[in-house]
Amino acid sequence: MRILRRIGSALKNFLYNEDRALASLGGADPQETISSEIGRHDKNPVVDLFADALDLIQRDHVENAVAHANELEAADDGKEQ
Repeated sequence: MRILRRIGSALKNFLYNEDRALASLGGADPQETISSEIGRHDKNPVVDLFADALDLIQRDHVENAVAHANELEAADDGKEQ
């Protein structure tokens, strides 16, 4: 069981970092994920559809992604509290 948790944790970290890399390729700051970029995007019906889909999969996913990116940015700027 312990090995499965390690593999699961490693896979989650890998996918998270891939998400950040893909967002960066699209011009986002390094702290951003695709989800946080969607959350910061101006109102657009297509983007809103993606945000709604993500929030259906995980409640408040986009809002939490933006908050997490803000925390990372504050830490990078030395403003972490």
